Amino acid sequence: MSQRQSRSRDSYMRKIDFIFYREKEIRDAVYRARLTIGISSGTLKLINTGGISDPTAMQAVANLTPLKSVVINDGEIIEYPERWLEVIDKTYRYCATSNDCRLEVAKRRYRSEDYRKTCSDLHISDSTRRRLLELVKMYAALQAVQLNLIYV
Repeated sequence: MSQRQSRSRDSYMRKIDFIFYREKEIRDAVYRARLTIGISSGTLKLINTGGISDPTAMQAVANLTPLKSVVINDGEIIEYPERWLEVIDKTYRYCATSNDCRLEVAKRRYRSEDYRKTCSDLHISDSTRRRLLELVKMYAALQAVQLNLIYV
């Protein structure tokens, strides 16, 4: 039974890693989708605007309606991208309030910086770096659960 739990835990932790690594692509895709909604009046017909016939009001409703999904550069579909961006933002804000260097460790990790450089620059051991990353990912997972993005 513990194997099943660890597989499940590994899958949502991989998802968290994937989302954090692809943050810039997700932000760009959300921006492009919002821009497309603003430009294309045909897109407004696809969004349920609740029977509103005023084009300006329909545009406002379309801009406030959360995106169901976006496609990032490699064709991967990200469901509820704005919620995932909220998870990232909340996690980084939380890390910024901590007294340790977890924010810097996380940002360097998701920019694909070599772990040896991170440890050297921040004067920490690799085990400390891994522990800090685990705390960051656990907080992100809790935020994702709260927003119904993952189930544990």
